[in-house]
Amino acid sequence: MVFSKMVEEVRGKLQLTQKELAEILGVGYHTVNRWEKGHHEPTFLARRKFDDLCKKYGIEFDRDD
Repeated sequence: MVFSKMVEEVRGKLQLTQKELAEILGVGYHTVNRWEKGHHEPTFLARRKFDDLCKKYGIEFDRDD
């Protein structure tokens, strides 16, 4: 699954706004917005925090989608 769809799905499952997710991950709101639109990919650290958040809430993705 592409990262933009992963972000959108996680936000939906956790019922978070882009701003709330950004605060959790330590990035700006605009960064999350750009990820969801597919305009940017996360830095290594941001991706790690995102993966940790998914793991914490038991959200898994098939990386081959």
